[in-house]
Amino acid sequence: MTLGPRASLAFCAAALIGCAGSEPHPRIDGVDPAQAYTDREIRLTLTGADFVPSFRIDPGSGARVATMQGFSGRIGSEPYWEALTDFGWIGPTQISVGLPKDDAEDLPNVPCDVEITDPRGHSAVLLGGFLALGSEPPPLITVTRPVIGPPYVPGANIHAIVNAMTPPPGHMTALTWTYTEPNAVDGTQRNPETAACPSLPDAGSIDCTFDVTIGSNMSPGMTVNLDITATNDAPPSNNQTVRHIPLGLTPRPTVSSVMPQTGGIAGGTNVLIQGSGFVTGSRVYFGTSLLIPDGGIVVRPEIISGYAPAHGTGDVTVTVQSSLGFATWDQKFKYRLPPQISSIAPPAGAPGETVQIAGANFTTTTIIYLGQSLASAVPLANALWANDGEIKGVIPHGSGQATVWAFDPNNGWTSLPNGFTWIAP
Repeated sequence: MTLGPRASLAFCAAALIGCAGSEPHPRIDGVDPAQAYTDREIRLTLTGADFVPSFRIDPGSGARVATMQGFSGRIGSEPYWEALTDFGWIGPTQISVGLPKDDAEDLPNVPCDVEITDPRGHSAVLLGGFLALGSEPPPLITVTRPVIGPPYVPGANIHAIVNAMTPPPGHMTALTWTYTEPNAVDGTQRNPETAACPSLPDAGSIDCTFDVTIGSNMSPGMTVNLDITATNDAPPSNNQTVRHIPLGLTPRPTVSSVMPQTGGIAGGTNVLIQGSGFVTGSRVYFGTSLLIPDGGIVVRPEIISGYAPAHGTGDVTVTVQSSLGFATWDQKFKYRLPPQISSIAPPAGAPGETVQIAGANFTTTTIIYLGQSLASAVPLANALWANDGEIKGVIPHGSGQATVWAFDPNNGWTSLPNGFTWIAP
């Protein structure tokens, strides 16, 4: 007997397994995804067993066609439930279900139970099988560099290090940057520079490093701008974050003076470098050697202090290097030999008598001391600098044999061991 069209359609209530045997009871073992943002339509795949659909007979071919008519379901937790829709049969161990956006948004942000009922009235429940996450937040942008605050100068390089991320199960879709400058003093306008950072599909974060050079025709006092834009897969109303980074331009550093202007070849002269624009991290070079310690100490934006490094005799260039560029003193720092003593005349005498010290490299700041050690020695009284090879003075109080010391606070010291003997008055 051949079934007519009406009889074929009526046959939909029968199960694929036929009429014989016990009826299957569905079971839910898992949900994929197990968690999702609920500010959009959601499609879930249920994994388990005995997902047996109804079927109908195709009037044209006579073949049995599976249909999910008769399946129903819901998701939520007491007392809040939302209906599952659009059931799709993948196989006896998998079915897919839909949850419209308006219903998904109403789910509580807690683990939800998933329940289905098949055409035969048998139900299956997976307790806490799905976690509703609510609305996906916009991306989070972290800018390691540049940092707003430390100034930049015209022509400087901006080295940027940026990260954008969205918490799972969200995905980043794009990270872009745009650099803009105001009109230059000469009236020219640089076109905005923009680029997209490379990323991997379905990544939760994007790391980006790039460089851009500030126009040399920019002027101190102007502001250039860097804008970072991050986009994730949230709905368009909530899927973008923009980070605006204004960078103020400042003049390059300057060096106005170095005090003192001379020092000894052994190094150690305490110097002050004065100028402007000495930002944190500025370092001073005497020739090719760093000021001690580690390029000097930035006392304030106008002063760097430190100790001159050792160097041979002669003049050296003093340069300040910093993130704002470099500045060179328009004079030279002079390295000099320490004072040298060749003789003292007379080599013995009583306190109050006059002596003459001969040598070389004497300056107006050179001090002559008499004593066994420089720490305990006493200075020549009423000392008078005659020239770079002669100093006269009055013998101070003392007794016994003494070393003659020539000390210069800038250039160092030398001695004439046991060169003088006190005579009792």
